[in-house]
Amino acid sequence: MDEILQYFSQEAGFARLMDGMWETYARHGRCFGAVRIEAPTGEEERAISDFFQRDYFDQALIRVSLAEFERQLHKTFPNAPKLGVLLEAHFARPLTASSATAKERIRIRDSFAVHVKNEILPAYERTPAAEWLNEMIAHMRRNYKPWAERFITEKDAVVAQTKVVCDALNALNDDAYVLLSEFSQEVCGDPHALDFYGTHGPLFLRALAKRYKMNVPAQLEESIHLYWQACLLSNGVLNQVTVLGLQAFVEDEDEACAYYNNLNEAHILTLENISRFTRVEAVKKKVFVVENASVFALLCERLRGINCSVVCAAAGMNAALDRLLFLCGDNGAKIYYSGNMDVRGLTWGDMLYLRLYKNFIPWRYSKEDYERALVTSEAMLPDEKKEVSLHNEEFAALLSLIRKKGKIATQMPLVDLLAADIKKLVGGKHGK
Repeated sequence: MDEILQYFSQEAGFARLMDGMWETYARHGRCFGAVRIEAPTGEEERAISDFFQRDYFDQALIRVSLAEFERQLHKTFPNAPKLGVLLEAHFARPLTASSATAKERIRIRDSFAVHVKNEILPAYERTPAAEWLNEMIAHMRRNYKPWAERFITEKDAVVAQTKVVCDALNALNDDAYVLLSEFSQEVCGDPHALDFYGTHGPLFLRALAKRYKMNVPAQLEESIHLYWQACLLSNGVLNQVTVLGLQAFVEDEDEACAYYNNLNEAHILTLENISRFTRVEAVKKKVFVVENASVFALLCERLRGINCSVVCAAAGMNAALDRLLFLCGDNGAKIYYSGNMDVRGLTWGDMLYLRLYKNFIPWRYSKEDYERALVTSEAMLPDEKKEVSLHNEEFAALLSLIRKKGKIATQMPLVDLLAADIKKLVGGKHGK
């Protein structure tokens, strides 16, 4: 028994799990129910993954069944006692005596739901925030336990945070894209408060997930997609984009002039550069966007002497890329997108599809193209098997095929086909 107690007491990653199992066991009076660990820390992910011999990394929520824990306990320690006995030894007090205490903790924690219903919701009736507040009240124990527990000791801070998120929801404009930092500054007085790692970020993202019927993001990259849905351009990623063959124009004091007009060389454009552009011209009104930086470099080599417009999206779906492609589309250009055949590549493509819609064309995403790309395939990672909702039918169909095969692939094997497509669609040499 000493060895087992030492195992769970010396590892900080088990503390919240053990607390949750104690409370759940005491509430039911037996080995029943499950513990939900919201926003697990790295220590918790590692400890729980090591114990269950299963990957629990990069998850927004870890759910542990008490019965499953007990089974794994006996696999790991064949002479281990029943879970109830272990919990009593771990906390050095009998479970039966803690039942009333556990119920009192639940009652106090539930007081946050009562406060939201009676004190916060009335001020936001008939606003977009009201739907989220009602969801919070209904699912306080399951989805908002960390904030409910903080309410016990930090009431004013949690209430203020909830009101800030309500104000942010009501300030959203689904018809106009803005920088997340600018939006956050306007709503909170802090440009980073609504970031993924910001003061209000985790609660704001949970509210956005409810509003746009999406999963709560567990990683920074996933949050970019959710922000995008809310017309917020996250600048938590590198805000630059590499381009070839685009002409951009700015207004000077006398007349419009070409800003970047050398079609023979690639340029790195920052958001600051692009914010000065008033118009962007693409060769024959066609822009070819590739996700993979290596593919972009090879295309530049294979297309030497060919007059064409190619954009590299390797820095991610950031504000610089969004602004540049929006200017291209606003000037009548069609946007051809080809990315890696994995969840990230398809998700990024879907984000562009939602933004550009009528000007957007998926490029090289057929079943045959996927089969060709599989020469460099890799097995899907656990986090890539999470449920993802895609709006573009072609992307959704390919994602279904990828899940069926269990294999992801890069664009690299398709470079020659991509180059041939560009030559066919734009033709001529420079100067023609």
